[in-house]
Amino acid sequence: MNFDSFLYNTRPFLNYLFDFYSNLDDMKLSTVINDAGNVDNVSLIVVDMVNGFCKSGSLSSPRIGGIIEPIKNLINASYRMGIKNVLFINDAHIKDAAEFTDYPEHCVKGTDESSIVEELLEIIKGQPQIYEKNSLNVFFGGEFDDGNSFLKKIVSMLKEGKSTFIIVGNCTDLCVYQTAMSIKMIANANNLSANIVIPENCVETYDISVKTAERLKIIPHDGDMIHTMFLYHMKLNGINIVKELMEE
Repeated sequence: MNFDSFLYNTRPFLNYLFDFYSNLDDMKLSTVINDAGNVDNVSLIVVDMVNGFCKSGSLSSPRIGGIIEPIKNLINASYRMGIKNVLFINDAHIKDAAEFTDYPEHCVKGTDESSIVEELLEIIKGQPQIYEKNSLNVFFGGEFDDGNSFLKKIVSMLKEGKSTFIIVGNCTDLCVYQTAMSIKMIANANNLSANIVIPENCVETYDISVKTAERLKIIPHDGDMIHTMFLYHMKLNGINIVKELMEE
């Protein structure tokens, strides 16, 4: 297949993909709660909203920093609507982590980079529920030396019917995707229900242009295309993608 035929063959799908993204609907938080049957069945999972991705460090991105405020607003709205279970998944790598062969060193455990951004930390009610991970996927060795407490918590919640999860954070195609798909697959494998809702305005990924990638001798990463494509892929796998979760 040459480039011209590739463009010709993919154009209908690219048009469909653009329409999918452009026509996402808002959803009311009250609808999510009502569909769950009880507010206690709803959890909000905040993925990797730490300084090392939002503010400083080798992998920080202004695109990621830009979703701090929408996530802050959603957390506050969730509290007002009675959602109490707010979980934070944070990169907190060990020294010389294997992942550093694929990505620059970032978010080392105990450093400022691995801390939740102040804007979110200051609004958390009570002691924050933080689950640290040493890879993209919290379900694979998420907590250090504890038998993966996040996996245990999710399985327990699914079995109890507390199976609605709102997932926000970064990156759309990496840790958000891995978290959402893993919950969905764990539920499917055990014939359990999992309703996962992702508000597009509260997830984001980074951007590296082809020109910049060529200069730095790294792999390019078109933020807009990949963000949209992975939202679509999650939708394709039964995850509910909405434009924004509204309080009213």
